[in-house]
Amino acid sequence: MRSREFYNSLNVVTTFRDVSKPEVYTSLPDDSYLAIADVRGSTDAIRLGKYKEVNMAGASIIAALNNFYSENDLLPYLFGGDGSLLVLPDHGIDTVKGILAFCKEAVKNAYGLEMSVGVVSMKELRDHRHDVGVARLKLSEFIDQTIFWGSGVTYAEDLVKEKNRLEGVAPVEADLSGLECRWNQISSDKDEVAAYLIQAVGTDSEQVRIYEACFGKIEEIYGMEEDYHPVREEALSMTANPSLLGVEWKLRTQPPTLLKKARYILNMIFELVTGVYLMRFNKKTSQTNWGDYKPDLVRHADYKKFGDGLRFVASGTIAQRMQLTEFLEDMFREGKLAYGVHPSFAAMVTCYVRNYQHNHIHFVDGSNGGYAKASQDLKLRRKKLRSSDSRE
Repeated sequence: MRSREFYNSLNVVTTFRDVSKPEVYTSLPDDSYLAIADVRGSTDAIRLGKYKEVNMAGASIIAALNNFYSENDLLPYLFGGDGSLLVLPDHGIDTVKGILAFCKEAVKNAYGLEMSVGVVSMKELRDHRHDVGVARLKLSEFIDQTIFWGSGVTYAEDLVKEKNRLEGVAPVEADLSGLECRWNQISSDKDEVAAYLIQAVGTDSEQVRIYEACFGKIEEIYGMEEDYHPVREEALSMTANPSLLGVEWKLRTQPPTLLKKARYILNMIFELVTGVYLMRFNKKTSQTNWGDYKPDLVRHADYKKFGDGLRFVASGTIAQRMQLTEFLEDMFREGKLAYGVHPSFAAMVTCYVRNYQHNHIHFVDGSNGGYAKASQDLKLRRKKLRSSDSRE
């Protein structure tokens, strides 16, 4: 698979509602692979207050693998809160496995978290009658994100969770450059920030109708996307909290040495101080117009996505969440979908920055483990649906 050519050939959708149309997706080539990471016991970790660590761990392979492959290889990827998925070309796979093993070890050393990692080939997925299609959702004129259709996404994630697919693989030190965590949480301007996971069941045409009904209800309750966007420019502020900054440097300095830690922390402090100044006064440097950074952050916020299901984070009222949950529960009882929802008091962002002028994306989640906790509810309801189907 020539990944840049393949990526550039993908259909681009400009409206989020179009993500539920299977015809916009292109099936992945037979010679491609999926790299997957999933934080094990993420719910327990979040209960201990490690929700930022869970997000950084989940995003680690996005930075590591994008940095490993050259810019000629554009990698479709999906961030899921407590894990991630990337599409890989058919070269460098042995090294990729070593990089994943390193990320697993680094996350364990930095945060005390266990992470399942692995690589699954599209051939294996198709042998088990699962497929994955991809398309691009335009975020701005500078950047887009990948959206995924097909049961292969969930099936591949389950394979990696169930079995160690990297047994005996020696770690290969990864470059985690660009993985940053320097913003304060963003409180809702309403009551809360709710993370939703919605997965329709049935044939493609049945799923389209279900997702269309969901989009209609979301718009009826929450309004348009800008009405429930959880990231607001005026609410963005860089953190000076040592514990929050420690989430970044603990991972980025693996394997750790005192010199490496000292250099990284001093450099991070310098970047924070200069960043606050440059953005506050809209300064321009040789490579970056810093007045663009916050507006681009809002536009490049990865708060809505599609990956074998609808995933989004919404700022809204408790009443709005209750209304949408009631609708989803009715659809669940009718056997049309499974869902999970979890409210938080704020949103948080984890950043992957390739350069500060436009080429940066920001993964949004609830501040106390929104996606991870919603995922637990989703899994329980999926199990109930399967159990109900087997009895019929």
